[in-house]
Amino acid sequence: MIVMQPVRVIELPVEQVRTLVAGAQQDLLDFLSLAGTWAGQHLPAHAAAVTAALARALDLEPARWPAS
Repeated sequence: MIVMQPVRVIELPVEQVRTLVAGAQQDLLDFLSLAGTWAGQHLPAHAAAVTAALARALDLEPARWPAS
């Protein structure tokens, strides 16, 4: 038997949602930058490929992530 839990709804103004999404996108870009730096230090021969693969996995546009 499936028991349904009550749904909780969080209401946010559209501008606050935009701000939260923009912050999450920036966090992903910052993470990608740090990962690219790490790859450059620990996997120099593969840093560009690792960073590009991570950008694809995070669905980040190549033009928006920094070169490693």
